[in-house]
This record gives sequence, C-alpha cells and structure tokens, in this order.
Amino acid sequence: MANEMEYITKINAEIHEMLQIVDALGERVQNALDSKRRGMKDAAYEASVDIQHREEEVTALCVGSLIKYQPFAGDLRAITVALKVSYDLSRICRYLYNITEVLEEFEVGACEVNDVSALLKDARSMVSMSLTAYFDKNRSLASEIIERDHSIDERYRMVLSAQRRAPFGSGDCILLNGLTARIIERMADHACYISSETAYLVTGRRTSYR
Repeated sequence: MANEMEYITKINAEIHEMLQIVDALGERVQNALDSKRRGMKDAAYEASVDIQHREEEVTALCVGSLIKYQPFAGDLRAITVALKVSYDLSRICRYLYNITEVLEEFEVGACEVNDVSALLKDARSMVSMSLTAYFDKNRSLASEIIERDHSIDERYRMVLSAQRRAPFGSGDCILLNGLTARIIERMADHACYISSETAYLVTGRRTSYR
C-alpha cells in the first residue's frame, strides 16, 4: 500500500541526513590530517553525538514501522537493513572522531602522513559509494566496494610494515600512522558491511563478508 511505503522513504531520509554529516566531518578530518592540525576533536565529538541521536531516531522509526505496518518480504528487509546501515554510519562517524583524538594526542608536526591520508580518502570514497549503492539498490556497485577492501587491507599492512622500519626516536609518528591506519581500515570494513546489506536487500540472500 502507498501509505505503507512512506515509512521506508522517511527512514531513508534520516539515513541520508546521517550521511551528509559523515561526509562533512570526513572532509574536515581529511584536511586536519593533511595539515597535521589539532583542534578538531570537540567538533568531531559533537558530530558523533549528533549521529548517535539520529541513529536512535532511525531505530525508533524502524521499530514503530514494524509495529504499525507489520511488513513482510522486501519491506521487512528494507527495515532490518536500514537499522544496520544507520549503525554502520554511526560507527564510521565515531572512527572519524577517533582520528582527531590521535591528532590531539601526539606531536605530529614533523610526521609523514601521505600514505594514511590517501588511505583515508579512499575509505571515505568507499563509504560514500556504499550509500549510493544502498539508496539505488545497486548490487553491482555494492560488490565493487567489497572488492576494493582488499586494496585497503593490503595498504594498511604496508603502512604497518613501513612503521616497523622507522628510525629510532620517531615514536609519535609511528603511533600516528599505525593507529590512524587501523581506524581507517575499520571504516572501510563498515562500508563493506553496508554493501553486504545492500546485496541482501536486493536479493533476499545473505552472503558472508570475510
């Protein structure tokens, strides 16, 4: 029924607003990392809290829709997937906040950050594309994003390997690059989780990621 489809549209509108917040914060964190600049932590924390509240709103909408409309088949999948997507976006936002914590914690002015900066840019692209696949129900694009994760994982290991060879006395730079690379790798994982849920949304069949 037409009125029953409106709740899915409303849920996705909330998720789209969450994505806009994540995209905006991601751009600011990218700039802070590139310039090795402190001072982003408080703003990132506020964005993270905002996202958590919006995730709770999505959850309330989903639960309310389940009770009111008792959906089945594709509509039921849409609700269960939306719950997971909103959670993944909340986690991604929290990881962006964690990067600002790392920048705040260490003396990083002399550190080389090109590799982790490129890694962050690619992970942010994966997040954005995963939501495009979700909104468009594009299974092919979702599969492409999952395949891209292999590159993220390999480059994460390369960053760690490079830090092992870093000269003595560069502890802050080692921690900056190692911790940030790990955070970014987890961000990319959540983009893949969203893509996996998109495949389920489209096909009704679950396939394990990793």
